[in-house]
Amino acid sequence: LSDLLHLSEKYPDAGEIRPEIAEVFLRRGQSSFKKGKRKEAYADFERSLRWAEFPDTYVQLGRASMDEGDLDTAHKYLNQAIEIDDRFGPAHENLGYLFLQWDESGEASRAFEEALSCGHSSADLYRAVWNAYMALERFERAHELILEGVETYPKNDRLQLAAGNSFVYAKGDSGNAEPYWQKAIDLNPKNIDALFQLSALHASRGERERSLALLSQCAEADFDEARKLWRED
Repeated sequence: LSDLLHLSEKYPDAGEIRPEIAEVFLRRGQSSFKKGKRKEAYADFERSLRWAEFPDTYVQLGRASMDEGDLDTAHKYLNQAIEIDDRFGPAHENLGYLFLQWDESGEASRAFEEALSCGHSSADLYRAVWNAYMALERFERAHELILEGVETYPKNDRLQLAAGNSFVYAKGDSGNAEPYWQKAIDLNPKNIDALFQLSALHASRGERERSLALLSQCAEADFDEARKLWRED
């Protein structure tokens, strides 16, 4: 960074240096944000924008604002990102998360679909769009997308869990849910929800020993959460 800043002073008309400086400030801000250093992160994001306007910088500011509960400011930043590049998938994805916080599942699902149409995806995005469509009771589209997510991110245990749940809640088919819940446990033996779902499935079949064994695994992984699930079931 110091080398780049020195070059910018030495060659003030060399415009190609500016995006490089902006990129360094952006990445440093992201690193600070992950470490919980919000003040430093904000300062670096703002410095980045003085050198060049990247849509990702506005997305980072939007995410930070959402984390602080300032949803109106987050909405402003995310829209600024889209104004720079309306095909920037992360901006649409985060706009979807913002709409979910406003309980606007319809708008959220449209934003998530737009992110996917831009060629952008993440495991969290697939889980979020599934939840949005389930809230809208658009079960077929929800199920279609969660299976697409599992195919794209086969090693994500939370997606495997959601796919299993989708077979139950969107299709009424607990039999086809089983391999997805089992896969979630294979990937993460401490996936409490998958363990509990599979335990309940075996209990419904009268398979007492297998059900109790899974419930024991659930309790060993997180006793308090297992008790909570037990009480809610």
